[in-house]
Amino acid sequence: MTDTYRDYVDCTPLLDDREALDRFYDEHGYLYLRGALDRGIVRTAAEQMLEGLVALGHAAPGTTLDTLTIDSFEAVDEVAMHDYVKYDDLWNHPSTLKVWEQAFGEPVFVFRSTTIRYYPSAAGREEPSFLTPLHQDGFYIGPNKDFRTAWIPLLPTSNGIGGVALADGSHKKGPREHVLTENFRRFGHPVRGIPAEEFEADGPLLFSPMEPGDVLLFHAWMCHKSVPNVSVDPAGMRMSMDTRVQPATSHRGFNALTPWPESAKDPSKGVMSKITGTPATAE
Repeated sequence: MTDTYRDYVDCTPLLDDREALDRFYDEHGYLYLRGALDRGIVRTAAEQMLEGLVALGHAAPGTTLDTLTIDSFEAVDEVAMHDYVKYDDLWNHPSTLKVWEQAFGEPVFVFRSTTIRYYPSAAGREEPSFLTPLHQDGFYIGPNKDFRTAWIPLLPTSNGIGGVALADGSHKKGPREHVLTENFRRFGHPVRGIPAEEFEADGPLLFSPMEPGDVLLFHAWMCHKSVPNVSVDPAGMRMSMDTRVQPATSHRGFNALTPWPESAKDPSKGVMSKITGTPATAE
């Protein structure tokens, strides 16, 4: 990788210190909670994702999570995969909700829209087109911006496997310009990202290897991007999921209430219409 990264700070020790936790989040725009989620429940979601890849013909019968590889992310029917992964059972499990409520300091609502990711190695392709460029989730999702993105690995990540890189403290500058970026594409369309020249003063990004059970929670205006899977010898899979969590008392917009397969198809309000086109005024 050409980027140089600094490590996330483990905020797990702050979970029982409301003032310190809020102070860190307000300053840095993220919380990295190591081992905070039930690993057995996370493992179940990983096995469901594997089941879907096998059932849809992208992995051979008998494949395990340790031996899993697929030829292409783009070849998988992303909507069909959502029938196999029961991610709401993880996001809304009592033990998971306890973590969200510790992080927020109040009851929460978990979005019904989840993105699932199963990226094989793309060694030799520095920026695979299906990944996401530098962006802010608050550009795509609203209308209220008090949600936090929750990102979890389903298999261990590393510098080779990739994951998500965060720009420490970048949320404090608020919304950034997003422009169409031809070399990043979803469903055949270029996606919107933050121009590199606008971001030069923000400093190095953060990225650390993660284990199943770890979780990143970050601000709607946090600038972040995918770190590509360039693993070799052996080539591994990057499998992850992400959703959004907001205070239970906040307004619930279209993408908070609409499952991803339905949202992806909506030409005016859905999250994919926002990523690949001009954001609509209706949310």
